[in-house]
Amino acid sequence: MTCLFQMIRRFLQFVLAAVFILSGTNKVTDMVHAETHKFLSAEAPKWGKVWKPLFQNGLAKASVDSATTDMLTLLLLDDGSGSYKIFMKNIGILELAAAFLLLLNIFSGFGAFLLAATMAGATYTHQEMKDDKAVVPGVLCALSLLILILPSAAPKSGKPSKPAAGEKKAK
Repeated sequence: MTCLFQMIRRFLQFVLAAVFILSGTNKVTDMVHAETHKFLSAEAPKWGKVWKPLFQNGLAKASVDSATTDMLTLLLLDDGSGSYKIFMKNIGILELAAAFLLLLNIFSGFGAFLLAATMAGATYTHQEMKDDKAVVPGVLCALSLLILILPSAAPKSGKPSKPAAGEKKAK
């Protein structure tokens, strides 16, 4: 049964990696699919309006001075143009990095965690925007969390495993 769970986990790793490599690349550049990039660029200001107050309030609660808050806002969210393309590209870079971590079995748990957190944020964003697109990131979040739950490899020990009740020991 563990072998089946490992195969399901590996399959999910590859599928989610492919999804997020495409998704992240479309956020970073228009070289893959220009129409999708244009659509995402038009949506990014809506995302920014959800996250900018949360970001700035979080920094204020952490006692970060206003000059640093302004600088971090310019670097991570918006360059002052209101387009929030920087925010979109940063999300794309995070998705790409997490997708590549998924492909490295030793780091796949960390990649899955990053994607689950990103998709939880995307679900929140779509709920706040009151649009009907919150289901897809919610499902992707659940699949990312499933990767964290499923076993990555059989436990290794020096002792042979004991047969389950009712099984005969192989000679």
